[in-house]
Amino acid sequence: MRRRLRPGVRSRRRIVDGIGQVASESGMRLTDGQSAAAEALACDGPVYLCGPPGRGKTQVVDWFVGVVTATGTAVRRRHVHEFFADLHAAIDRSGGWRGGLDAVLRGVDVLCLDEFAVHDPADGVFLDRVLRALISREIRVIVTSNRTPAEQMPNPLFHAGFEPTIAFIEDVFTIVDVGGAHDLRADGGTTGFRGGRWMVGATLGPPPVGTRGVHCRAVRLLGRDAGTVWMEFAALCDAPTAAADYLKLAERFDHWVIVGLDVPDGVDPLARWATVLDVAHDADVRIDVWASCERDDLASALTRALPDAGRAVSRMNAWRISRES
Repeated sequence: MRRRLRPGVRSRRRIVDGIGQVASESGMRLTDGQSAAAEALACDGPVYLCGPPGRGKTQVVDWFVGVVTATGTAVRRRHVHEFFADLHAAIDRSGGWRGGLDAVLRGVDVLCLDEFAVHDPADGVFLDRVLRALISREIRVIVTSNRTPAEQMPNPLFHAGFEPTIAFIEDVFTIVDVGGAHDLRADGGTTGFRGGRWMVGATLGPPPVGTRGVHCRAVRLLGRDAGTVWMEFAALCDAPTAAADYLKLAERFDHWVIVGLDVPDGVDPLARWATVLDVAHDADVRIDVWASCERDDLASALTRALPDAGRAVSRMNAWRISRES
């Protein structure tokens, strides 16, 4: 049995103050919702942070992780579906559930699961088993989600079957609404993902320098030069690409130039674009888009097609809009 971390009053205050200090050093001030989240994160036990996209849930967990890892706490942080993939692979390697859990949780004090969203009944069953196993092992679990527990598994055909898991989450987790009317991503930024641009009506020629006509996994590139890569939207999202392809791009290039973007036909390219945004955001990759459509047109298409489009729309809102004169 693992020893659960139980911070005392002074330790909790140091964590809260540390989160505030890191925010201040980043030129930011905690919102009311983030302050409530910081207080919950500084205490013991599982925490479920929920609220609309762009309210700073991921950000406050970033700051928390930075503070506690500096004191020796072992934190593992994954997108929830990445963690599922890790666990499935570990189960296959070890030949069983217990061995798989042992492999992915070895040495972990705190497990952070980002973008917690459940739509598929099979995922719901697996998630229930995972959460109960984590709590029984006294692994501290921290979750971020755009939905409250009761809003998970929104399809009414499957929701009733997930209600025991919802009840478990509501009973075990401290639930904090990191709300607020303002989308922090709309403030934009100057570097990394937040420094991206959406150029409307512009054309972009081939890369002026660099290697051209190459591939990175399944994605055909127009060209690459040092940390910058040029590619067509169709090659990135119309083709049958996946998160692993985008992760490899993010490992090799910290600036993506995407040309020829228009509102695509069908759900699959939109779903891939949402995944591109997830990967690029988490890796802090700058994206410059040259599009024939307005950003709002693509946002509307995403909202019509995808159940959790709010996250993708919020992320695009971080980018500055320019227009070809």
